[in-house]
Amino acid sequence: MAGTFMALLVLAIEIAVIAVIAYFVIKKAVKDAIRESKEENRNS
Repeated sequence: MAGTFMALLVLAIEIAVIAVIAYFVIKKAVKDAIRESKEENRNS
């Protein structure tokens, strides 16, 4: 039983790490896209 619990805990930690990394990557991409959109609106 303890082995199953540890496996689930490790899996949950891996998913959490991937989710945090994905969050920051997406946040940066959205921020860059918004900045690019504002620059295009200013130029036209």
